[in-house]
Amino acid sequence: MQWIAWSFIPGLHWLTWIHAAIVTKEPWYYVLGGFYALPLLMVGLTRTPSWRLLLYSWIICMVHVQLRRQSIAQRIAQAAPITEESLMQELVQAALKHDGCLTVTQGVMETGVSFPNVEGVLNEMVASGYVYKRNNPETGVIEYVFQEVL
Repeated sequence: MQWIAWSFIPGLHWLTWIHAAIVTKEPWYYVLGGFYALPLLMVGLTRTPSWRLLLYSWIICMVHVQLRRQSIAQRIAQAAPITEESLMQELVQAALKHDGCLTVTQGVMETGVSFPNVEGVLNEMVASGYVYKRNNPETGVIEYVFQEVL
């Protein structure tokens, strides 16, 4: 279930924020989830249903979620693990910026992915024939040359 869908379910609307907190690891979202769950907890603890309070909480939560929807979606996208395919595409884009040659360090700086992951993907690209490996004649640093980008 997508995180925003929870906001449309009365009584479970607070799970929108809990779901977003789990995915993004943003502690403030847990606080918001707890705040919007308070009316439901009060109904459970006092055993006297305050449907009006629960309804208000649901409506305010829906409005709040809609107002913050874009920023939450961006945080979720940033927290999502990068796939190997998208990393390959990012490395090709990085190679374009560096005249078709890319070092592992440049790949890490451009993508924000760890050294072992970048190096592993670059070596896979070498094995598949898309890229070849050479030592830079001036510095001796290992470069991955993207032939089709040159």
